[in-house]
Amino acid sequence: MQKMVNKFGYKKTKWSMIALVTILSIIFIGTCAMAAYVHYSFNVYTTITM
Repeated sequence: MQKMVNKFGYKKTKWSMIALVTILSIIFIGTCAMAAYVHYSFNVYTTITM
């Protein structure tokens, strides 16, 4: 981390980390939402077919 601050500067490093965390959080939340939807759909499907 210190190498990045020395290479790019504190401000650029800070905003890069904020952007990285934001993007990864959005991907994680989207993945969780898709998993919940697929799980719900699978349960509805198995309930109907039983």
